[in-house]
Amino acid sequence: MSIIVTVTLLIGITLWFNLTSGPKTLNVGDQAVDFKLETLEDEEVQLSELTEEKGVILNFWGTWCQPCREEMPDMNDVYTDGHEDYEIVAVNLRENEQQIEQFLSGLDADLKFPIALDRSGDVTEAYNIGPLPTTIAVNRDGIVIKKQEYQLTPEDIKTFISEATE
Repeated sequence: MSIIVTVTLLIGITLWFNLTSGPKTLNVGDQAVDFKLETLEDEEVQLSELTEEKGVILNFWGTWCQPCREEMPDMNDVYTDGHEDYEIVAVNLRENEQQIEQFLSGLDADLKFPIALDRSGDVTEAYNIGPLPTTIAVNRDGIVIKKQEYQLTPEDIKTFISEATE
């Protein structure tokens, strides 16, 4: 009998630790995790400040990611058409400025939206980012309203913007 009680207790403790520790998945409907990151232009971008007035599209990317390379000019085209009620922030994952500059120089577009540098990986971890690119829409209330892993089409980008600014 004591063996059954001990085994049951150990299973219970294991389940409790597994459910209360480790990375949590950020889901649509959750409060977005606030952050402040430096941009490639040596400015600071803070999510909570942006969402005071605008919807925000967070695009997590890396220089080695071919789908990232393909979607960035599309995001730039939409962004340059006007972004009074939304902001796009491209969050780079732990790469140095030289890698990023080389990547950007190889694009057919001169990107106008901010490139934020997640040097420590804390923001990427907080948002539990897996495959790249991953894009998250946050509305003016700071709520995650849409999330998509993998490459966005121009129509997807417009949908993200529409939902973030509703």
